[in-house]
Amino acid sequence: MLTTPDLWNDIADIVKKQVQRDIDNGTIADYASLDSNKLNKINTREYLAVIERLISKCEITGDFDKQLSNLQEYTKKYIDENFPIMLPQTMSNILRGYQMNQYSNLMNPAVQAFVLYVELIRQAYFYIQEKYIKKDKENFEITFIHIFLEYSMELLTGINSLLLDNNQNSLISIYRTFYENFIVFSYLQKHKELRDAFLDHSQMDILLLKIEQFKASSSAIPEDIKKEYDSYLQTYGKDFKDDYGWANSLIKDKSKLRIMFEESELGDIFNYYYKLSCKYTHATSLSLIARQDLKGIIGFLFGISDIIIHEFKELFRYINFKNKKEQILVSQWINVATMNLNKTIKDLLPN
Repeated sequence: MLTTPDLWNDIADIVKKQVQRDIDNGTIADYASLDSNKLNKINTREYLAVIERLISKCEITGDFDKQLSNLQEYTKKYIDENFPIMLPQTMSNILRGYQMNQYSNLMNPAVQAFVLYVELIRQAYFYIQEKYIKKDKENFEITFIHIFLEYSMELLTGINSLLLDNNQNSLISIYRTFYENFIVFSYLQKHKELRDAFLDHSQMDILLLKIEQFKASSSAIPEDIKKEYDSYLQTYGKDFKDDYGWANSLIKDKSKLRIMFEESELGDIFNYYYKLSCKYTHATSLSLIARQDLKGIIGFLFGISDIIIHEFKELFRYINFKNKKEQILVSQWINVATMNLNKTIKDLLPN
């Protein structure tokens, strides 16, 4: 098995060679360095230059308040001439800034580790999905777990994109969703008697949104919607309409998610990162003033891998693998991907 440092160094070399090929082919500009600060300055200069040309080339004079329609027409013409949406170079120029930012971020060992991890996990997921999940749709256990794992994979891909785009605050917000998704999953695996209520709650949410739409348009709520809404309340109780109302039969406390967390066995470190993620998800002064850098989100990446491996292990309990060899190798694929990521991140975590 490749050692972790060798693996990430190999990836860095591949990325650098690809960048050089793009430069040689003229698909990206030849920047002397992939330093993100330098790239930000270049992008800033280019943005400034575009607007500065808009202003300097405008020959309209007179009372500008009375020239608004002319100024708007001039601005529209300027945009159409300089950013023709149908021409390939328009999208190419826009994508260049994103690509260079991503190339720069890929030089970071934590980003390299996570990008590779996501790719390895996606490969295992799609293998299992094609070989077993799609062919065993009648197995409710597999189907139910797959609902959660599929969503986790979508979130994982989104986290990867935000990480590459240097969008740490949004990444933290997605982590909160990822984390809550697992807490609910873990709780439902222990309390399977709540699954029907959980699945029905999605329809309750749809009904609540429809009711709000009718209220917003000052329209009468249709009788069929009222009838279906009342039917769910009769079945599950008047508090079924609440967030996490599907758990009311077991959890009477309003702090339902906290109680679910206590049964998840995730530990205090996850509680810390969840509370931190809430600070960045809600409209707090901290989320407006403080910006996390790559170092600040390394701990979140560590927590993500721990949750993913939990979900896969739960799924593998119900999959009837073709043989023992396949089961062990697929499991080890996920284990090795997780160990490699965690080893790199542990070395980078602040003391």
